[in-house]
Amino acid sequence: MRTPYALALLAVAALPVAAQQPTRTLAKPLAEYSEPFSQIAAIREQKDGRLLVVDSRDKLVQLVDLTAKTATKVGREGSGPGEYGLPTQLFALPGDSSVIFDPLNQRYLMVHPDGKPGASFRVGDEPSGPPRPPQGQRPEGGGQVVRIGGLGFGMPRASDARGRLYFEGGGFSMGPNGPVTADTAPIVRYDRTTKAVDTLAWVNLPKNNASVKSSGSGGNQRMEVRIGGRTPYPARDAWTVLANGTVVIARVGDYRLELVSPTRVVTRGAVVAHSPVKVGNAEKQEYRDQSKNAGGIMIMRTEGGPGGSQNRGSTAPPPFEEPSEWPATKPPFNANGIFATPAGEIWIARNRSAADPTPTYDVFSVSGKLTGRVVLPKQTRVIGFGAGGTVYTIRVDEDDLQYLQRFRG
Repeated sequence: MRTPYALALLAVAALPVAAQQPTRTLAKPLAEYSEPFSQIAAIREQKDGRLLVVDSRDKLVQLVDLTAKTATKVGREGSGPGEYGLPTQLFALPGDSSVIFDPLNQRYLMVHPDGKPGASFRVGDEPSGPPRPPQGQRPEGGGQVVRIGGLGFGMPRASDARGRLYFEGGGFSMGPNGPVTADTAPIVRYDRTTKAVDTLAWVNLPKNNASVKSSGSGGNQRMEVRIGGRTPYPARDAWTVLANGTVVIARVGDYRLELVSPTRVVTRGAVVAHSPVKVGNAEKQEYRDQSKNAGGIMIMRTEGGPGGSQNRGSTAPPPFEEPSEWPATKPPFNANGIFATPAGEIWIARNRSAADPTPTYDVFSVSGKLTGRVVLPKQTRVIGFGAGGTVYTIRVDEDDLQYLQRFRG
């Protein structure tokens, strides 16, 4: 895809990386928490080894000790001090503090190192200039950077060691007749200290990435925005952020990493060779089965009416709709399966055929070079990392309950 803005570019060899890479197997976990979760959305390892765990479906945040096999509830559901309406993400801040993303209450809740809830804050309410796209331009058909209540500039995706938050902008833009679906979205960095907002790069989105529906009129209007979930096995870029503020983008078009420094200097890694996975009847059924338990976020806001303005939120899977068309192949990687380790490695979950039960992750160095692969046990997936190469995974049982595990990397 042509990029209509100028960036400094460091070129790396563009030949495909050979498939022969060392493979490690994580066979047996060091620990597994015996109590199941419904939908683990995020974890964060504390310096003492305990884990903050967000279960978005149960609307529950806990401080879990895998060694002692205990858990302590953090805060509670609600809209008052120390409460959250719909905890969906967790981000690291300096000093072993964390922040919970709560889209229902349109705010963020601080969590102290001891697991006690702290103050809440809202992003985007402070006076600051508009976001600055690279060279002042936006790709044709690109999504817009919009302020969403106190949530900021789109969906938060990551934080860095300085506590800056990173967002993916809207998958739609405003046309003359209302919102229209966009084919790209901006990556936006927000500095809570200086209030500076910067657009660092753009990511490619799949077709039909977003939909906007409105109903009612006058003082009783309802708007529903749905992002993702329309296209089976969507081919889109994936991204994450290293501790130093480098944005790592996995480009789906040719499967290579693109590293964007905090000052927007871009380094492109080599193309990674892969064999496309065909979507046959087994993969179609796999998608149907996965959709029944897929996580999502639905926020409905009703303006006016007898009760005034009301917000309702849910992470339950939306009603399944049979796709009108299927892609010929899966993209090379799962866009929700990209992670950065504390040491700066990047792990990316490879897509596989329905007949292949073995989860496999490509591992890249901090420079974007493919260095190896990691194989996990069946029915597991990575959810985060800790100190000393620790890997945290989720094991899913036959009842779709989730169990938190710790591996030595």
